[in-house]
Amino acid sequence: MSDQEPTPTIPKPTAEAVEAVVEAPAAAETVEAVVEAPAAAETVEAVVETPAAAPAAAIPPPPPAMVVPQATAGVQVFPDGKPMFTATGEPASTKSRMVAALLCFFLGGIGIHRFYVGKVGTGILMIITLGGLGVWVLIDFIMILVGAFRDIDRKVLSNW
Repeated sequence: MSDQEPTPTIPKPTAEAVEAVVEAPAAAETVEAVVEAPAAAETVEAVVETPAAAPAAAIPPPPPAMVVPQATAGVQVFPDGKPMFTATGEPASTKSRMVAALLCFFLGGIGIHRFYVGKVGTGILMIITLGGLGVWVLIDFIMILVGAFRDIDRKVLSNW
């Protein structure tokens, strides 16, 4: 036998003490609970440290703002991010090819698409001839769709 002192037994907390700790506010650094030992009549003061407030559920960061991709280095672009030159190196018009195509399709008989790109003279001729009886409108519409139509400055309508 050894001459060691017997280790004291620590009483288990009661259900009321555990419930008091669980109901403790999360902001409290420590909670003091009085625990009554079932075997002894004396009270024991226990300091229970609450764990640090767990961070809220991990919120993923917002997606990056939509960035208009710039053309390769050295290529000049309009403020809307579209290139100032076509793939063949020709200067591109600031006018929209989509707007010109829609104007030609719906109002081509009176030459509104020609007024849009600045060609007032031929626009007036289209009004007088009703779009060349539809033939001129059809040719303009196809030229706009394939990207061969030009504005008053002889720049290609290449940007949709």
